[in-house]
Amino acid sequence: MKIVWVSPFGVVYDATPHYYQALFSAAGQYVRDRFPNSEVLIEATGFHGATERTVIRHFVDSKPPEYLVLWCRPWEASFGLQTARTIKSISPSTRVIVWGDACNFIPHYFERPEFDLIVLGGDPELVIGDAISCLSRGEAPEHGVRYRDGGLWRDTSPGRVLEPELWPFPAEDAIDPVAYRLSRVQRGKTTDDLSFMVSRGCPINCARWCPTPRKEGLKDRRRPALDTVRYMARGLAHYDMFQMHSPLFAYDREWVDEFIAYKRELAPDLPFKVVDLLNPYAEERLVASLAEVGMRNVGFGVETLSLGRSLIPKVDLALLAKAADNFRRYQVSPKAYVQIGLPGQTREDLLYTMKVLTDLGIKPRFTGSTPFWKLASMSREELDLLDLRRWDRKSYYEPRSGLSEREFFQLITSPKSFLEAA
Repeated sequence: MKIVWVSPFGVVYDATPHYYQALFSAAGQYVRDRFPNSEVLIEATGFHGATERTVIRHFVDSKPPEYLVLWCRPWEASFGLQTARTIKSISPSTRVIVWGDACNFIPHYFERPEFDLIVLGGDPELVIGDAISCLSRGEAPEHGVRYRDGGLWRDTSPGRVLEPELWPFPAEDAIDPVAYRLSRVQRGKTTDDLSFMVSRGCPINCARWCPTPRKEGLKDRRRPALDTVRYMARGLAHYDMFQMHSPLFAYDREWVDEFIAYKRELAPDLPFKVVDLLNPYAEERLVASLAEVGMRNVGFGVETLSLGRSLIPKVDLALLAKAADNFRRYQVSPKAYVQIGLPGQTREDLLYTMKVLTDLGIKPRFTGSTPFWKLASMSREELDLLDLRRWDRKSYYEPRSGLSEREFFQLITSPKSFLEAA
């Protein structure tokens, strides 16, 4: 059996390597491990900026692959559709499977003759692996998908999840290190980061724009702390730092204490960065302990600040100041994620947010607020009329915040230039 595991071609602004490693690459590695006697080719064409030919070349032999598996976010959906159309035209026997955030928000977009199976829920690597097993035996998939049955689309039972000790690590050959570095330099980043899954799920569920609860569930699930550190202890190879893929890194304090103990013992000097809620880092002991075992960067969501109003769950400015003081004391670099175009947000809110953060020594990182839930209510015909390629978080411009498109891209690419012109 031959499986081609693909991120669709088509270069977009937001090509964050983080997700290609922790999600796309790792899920491909799971399928490799699941079917050791099969050939699983991983093509990160979307990340590498490769052409459609990179995928086509696998489907022109006398015995083409049985499966094409496409990973699509909403802004990649049209690219995925184009790839599926091309492959189905030259290899009609190949089954086309699609998964990713696009399937969480607009699964109906893929209800077309070019596709055979759409992943709706559960841990995608398990759902896809089980579906391929069923299809290879001539049986219908059992869970987590919508599949084509002749001219009909049928839903299975809800998707199942994989035990955390079985979560895959990224495939080492999926991302070309030269292309990675080029992408990082083009995006103005300073380190090459190796990202892998540490936890899944978010019980906070703080805002409808966050895709994590929708795709990973509301339960916090974690890779065993010892497995996490053992993987890190293997070393970074050509990378500079680990990126811990986790929506709530410090949410489970017992797990964090275990992680710190194992990290101190097995790999105390290997640096890493995390993404988390702000609140835990107001505790000095936690910041000190994590910094001692290699934590160098923390990213957390502020979304927006507003003077005298509450647009979203309000950030406690005293807590923010305390966390900033701890980061400064233990030489940890903080970064706050700020969304542009939230309902009710104004130009003054953005200026205020920048001032508060920069005064505290926190770097703001701006992204467009992408309302994917609006896409979910649109028909397939309506979606076809949209330029979905512009729905990535670095390209989606919403004028309701009072910013011009120029100002939007100033904040995305060079916040300093925005302040100078303000």
